[in-house]
Amino acid sequence: MEISKVYFYDNVSNLKAGVNNFFKMIADECQTEEAVGIKIHFGEKDNDTHVSTKHLSDVAKFFKKPVFVECNVLYRGNRLRKEDHIKQAHEHGFDFIEIDILDGEMGEDYIEIEIDTKNTQKAKIGRGIKNYDNLISISHFKGHIVSGFGGALKNVGMGLGSRGGKLDMHAGVSPQIDTVNCIACGSCAEQCPADAITVEDYAVIDQEICIGCAQCIAVCPEGVIKIPWGNRPANEFLEKIAEYTLACVQNKNWWYINFLTDITMKCDCVGIKQQPFMEDIGILFSKNPIAIDKASMDLVIERNGGVDPFRGHNKNSNYILKYGEEIGVGSIKYELEMVK
Repeated sequence: MEISKVYFYDNVSNLKAGVNNFFKMIADECQTEEAVGIKIHFGEKDNDTHVSTKHLSDVAKFFKKPVFVECNVLYRGNRLRKEDHIKQAHEHGFDFIEIDILDGEMGEDYIEIEIDTKNTQKAKIGRGIKNYDNLISISHFKGHIVSGFGGALKNVGMGLGSRGGKLDMHAGVSPQIDTVNCIACGSCAEQCPADAITVEDYAVIDQEICIGCAQCIAVCPEGVIKIPWGNRPANEFLEKIAEYTLACVQNKNWWYINFLTDITMKCDCVGIKQQPFMEDIGILFSKNPIAIDKASMDLVIERNGGVDPFRGHNKNSNYILKYGEEIGVGSIKYELEMVK
């Protein structure tokens, strides 16, 4: 089995130098006059633990035409529509290079990429991906309420799925409310993009209307909305993310950078300030998305006293790595190399 190289930069007091080092490594290999897509999550409104632009501001020194690329989201907020999405990105400082929202005004513009996998035969990916042969994933490694953790795989697979693609991946996700402990605050109903939640004495989800985006879980202040995972639904969700990643990386050159900084329990889609629960670790770089996510998870567990801090979200989150390897996204085995 192939052993992939994962580079580790741990000087957290000067992260920009580490990023620039990795940009140079990529630029030495990717000597192109064409646009280079930088896949990044701009962070939802009020979120301030996403990857900071202060670490990325030199990107144009390394590539002729770097472009931030992203797709719109399922849920209500500032990243649902293209115009609002770009405005939100600018408010978070992503205004020094071009931004390309790949799936149109509201996620309607996509191409179908054929893959031969268990759950997906045609992945619905933002149409604009066809304009990029070389792409860099820059991910904030953190917890995620459904997948367990979010890193390179989720940034690419879920991130570049169109609205229809995101709906496909979330199919089977069915949040349930603990009605005894629900305080009927209405936060979930306010954020539900499908208007599937009504609130009287407690909140009720209409499962016929629910699209499975799990935004209700993210915003519930009492933590009373959960997904009653059985092994199959949990695994299927992770499989689909891996399958969509496979579709995105086919016939493309990809490089991956994971920030293990400002590590939070929830993802950057949550529009609130979050408190990191552990010290910053550093930045990882690899050409293998499976290996970099595996190395990221290993470092988080190691620095957290040998305990997986995200186990409460999904007890089987590592399954995405095993399945991703099976379908050819990358390999799990890696060698960690320190860089200065």
